[in-house]
Order: sequence, then C-alpha cells, then structure tokens
Amino acid sequence: MMPAAEASETPKHKLKKWQRIFVNRSLNMSNIKSIGFDMDHTLVQYKRDAFEALAFRETLKKFIAAGYPEELSELVFDPKVLIRGLLVDMDRGNVLKVDGHKYVKTAFHGRRRLPKDMRHRLYNSESYKAADLLSVDTFFALSEVQLFTEIVDYMDRHPGKIQKTYREVYRDLRKFIDASHSDGSIKTEVLGNLDRFIKKDKYLAATLRQQIEAGKNLFLLTNSGWDYTDKLMSFVLSDDTAQATSEGQSEYTHWRDYFEYVIVGSGKPGFFVGSSPFYEVIPDSGLLKIHQGPLLHGRVYHGGNAVLLQQLTGTGGDQILFVGDHIYGDIIRSKSRLNWRTMLIVEELTEELMKLDRLKEALEAIKLKLAERELHDEDLMLVRSRIAMHAKQAERAKVRGETKKAHYLTKEIEKLIPRAAALEETVKALDAAIKEMIEARQAAVHPTWGELMKVGLERSRFADQVEEYACIYTSHLTNLKFYSPFKRFTSTHDLLPHDL
Repeated sequence: MMPAAEASETPKHKLKKWQRIFVNRSLNMSNIKSIGFDMDHTLVQYKRDAFEALAFRETLKKFIAAGYPEELSELVFDPKVLIRGLLVDMDRGNVLKVDGHKYVKTAFHGRRRLPKDMRHRLYNSESYKAADLLSVDTFFALSEVQLFTEIVDYMDRHPGKIQKTYREVYRDLRKFIDASHSDGSIKTEVLGNLDRFIKKDKYLAATLRQQIEAGKNLFLLTNSGWDYTDKLMSFVLSDDTAQATSEGQSEYTHWRDYFEYVIVGSGKPGFFVGSSPFYEVIPDSGLLKIHQGPLLHGRVYHGGNAVLLQQLTGTGGDQILFVGDHIYGDIIRSKSRLNWRTMLIVEELTEELMKLDRLKEALEAIKLKLAERELHDEDLMLVRSRIAMHAKQAERAKVRGETKKAHYLTKEIEKLIPRAAALEETVKALDAAIKEMIEARQAAVHPTWGELMKVGLERSRFADQVEEYACIYTSHLTNLKFYSPFKRFTSTHDLLPHDL
C-alpha cells in the first residue's frame, strides 16, 4: 500500500488508464467530511460469472416449479450475452442499446437481432419514453435479463407452449427472483461458499484507513440485511484485521472498526427520498430496537432516510461523498435530491480500457477514413450543387430563347454527371468501409454490444447518465489509494463543437 504522502505525489500520467479516477465535475477532497460506501460491487466484489449463474439457475427452478415447460431447465447462463446500460422493452420482448439522443442503434428480440427497418419502425420513427422501459443498471440485472431473453426466444420457437405475454413473463421473473432472495436460496449458497463467489481486494483495508487517517468519517449504506452484510464484510476484510491484531493495531480488529456507523436494509433508492426511521440492530441477535438521538460510533442501524441521516450526523450536501456502482439507486438519487458528491464504480472499465488501449490504431484509422469521406462528400455536394444550378439556368435560357446558352449548360451538366456518379460510389464505398471498421472495433470490445460508454462512435445513454450524475468515476474504489485524500480533482473544461 502506498502511503498518503507518496500517493499525493504520484503523477496522473504514471498511472495506467484503468487505475485512474475520471472527473466530470471538479471535486476538492479537502471539503469532504464523510464518505459513504455501498456494499455489493463496491466494497464487496463478486465473482460475477459464478454469482450470476447461481441467480439464473435458482430463478429458473422457480419458473419450472410454477408450471413453465420442463425444457427450460436446459437453459444456461452466458456471461457474454449482455452488458450494463441496456434497455428492456418488456412488452415486445426486446433488448436495446441506445445512444445519448435516445436513438436505438442495436436491438435484439430474444437471440435474434432486429433488422434496421424494424428497429426504426418500432423505436426511431417516433419518440418513445425511456422511463417506460427497464434499465439494466446493475450487475444483478444481467442474469435476470438474460433469462428473460432466453424465454422470449423459446416462446418464439415454440408458439403456444407458454400462454403468457412477454410482460407477464417478466412479472413472473421478478416475483421468482425476489423469492430466491427472500427464501435464502441464493444468499445461503453464497455464504456457504464465499471463496467461490466473492473476490478479495488486498488494498481495500489500506484504502479505507488512508481516508480515516486523513480525518474522513466513513459509513456503510447497503440494502442487504445485517447477517449477510456481516459475513461478507468479515470475509473481505478478515485477512487485514487479523494482521492488524498481530501488529497491535487494536483500532482495526473488526471490520466495523473502519466505519463510524453501518446502515443495513436501507431500501435505496427510497432511502434518499423517504422518511423511514432508523432502528438499531443488536449485532449478536440481529433484533431491532427503535433508535432515538444521534447515530453513534460503531453501531449498526437498519432503514432510515438520508434527510434524517444528515440531521443526526451534522454533515450533509456536498460535504458527503457517496461511492456506489448503481447509477440509479446510488448515484442519481443522492446527487439530484441531496447534492451529495458522487463516485461511481464502473468495474467493467478495467477490462474494457485494456482492450481499447490495444485498439488505438483502429480508432485512428477510422478517424482518417472519416476525414477522407468528409472531403469526398464535400466534393460531391459541390458537384450536385453545380448540376442543380446549371439545370435551373438552362431552363431559364430555354424560356428566354437563349438556345446556345441552354445547349452549353446542358453539355456542362453531362460532363458533371459522371463525376457525381464516381463520387457517389466513392462515398458509398467509404461509408461501407467505415461501418465495417467501427463494427470490427466494437466487436473487439464486446461481440454484440460494443463499448459500455459508446454506441458506435456516439456516446451511449449510460455514458450520458455517468457524465450528468457522477462527479467522479473509476473501475475500483481502491484506485483511491493512488491519490491523496486531499486531492483536488479537476475536470477538463466542457467543450462545445465550436471550441474544438
């Protein structure tokens, strides 16, 4: 672990891109008094393929138990099918990749890619409301949505075998997932096999201590219950707390020693807009009792709401930095309703930025080809303008009886037509080449959906949300170790097209 002083001297350009923290809005960490952390996929990293396969399998069992065809038991989770940031049309059974202007660039019905004309007719010929569609914001949603697409595909291949609409199927899916969580079929398996489902980040404890020693108050805010939270947090911090005990660092002998207070069962995003009271959790039994008065150091609480949290702690607004992975449940609500500063964890960036680093030459080649196409297209527009202008002038000359002039202009048009045709073929060929190059580059990132933050070369809807609501974002919260706890994160100046 790099000490704070050394971290503060680390030049940004010395870091690998996937180690960096990216800035949308300037943030002076000296002004941050309190840092809150989500647990799942933030403090606790899951082995996603194993966990999502478990959720897929347990939910599928409930489909079959409820009378869905036994053949569905053959379905298998594939971690490469979906990415975050997609939209799901539950009425039509479609999954969409949308750019920042709400234009649907890629769409699948089950396992079948929708052709451009159908995609345009359904979504791009008239406006649709993104709020009416399901947003795939979390990793937990990936197995859920893949199971939905697999059942949609099955329904199309076996008409009549499932006598339900796509939306009814999705309604069942949500019910079965909730049941899998409430009956413990998923969490019991996770807790019984932590090494199989949970990753350890050896820098986690040191990163938290770096912030504490700089005077920040840390708190944990999770939707998970106390028992699950306690076991997962004990697992991810167990090695470091054991080492701390052996070294006599008694202030870090238990994972809760890193946090001023712990809030479980918070019900985010409702926590940021609701009015629920706090209950204190009795850790040994998990029982709850009504809480009154300020939140106390080292205690565990259940429920509550953000406004009350600020009142009880005396800290609020832009004095709080909240760190989470859920763009809606963690980031949008805390930013828009409370003006908390926000740090979004985008775990996929680690692998994606490595791939994009290897694809730099491909992107430069696309830019060169685009510039070439722009030049030929401008030439084509000029030739077409001259043809149109000569045609108008020839028509007027004929009306005025200026036969010689009309004949000359007609001959000029005849000379320009082959030039226009050649340019049209050149532009058409360049368009096809550019499309192929863009698709190849995107497929090198993800074979179906491409980059998380892009749709082709345009920004994705997910990227727009990240820019609007996340003050800073990074691939792992432990990337904080590379920066001083008093770091002044400065955004690049916002550029408009005329600034370039």
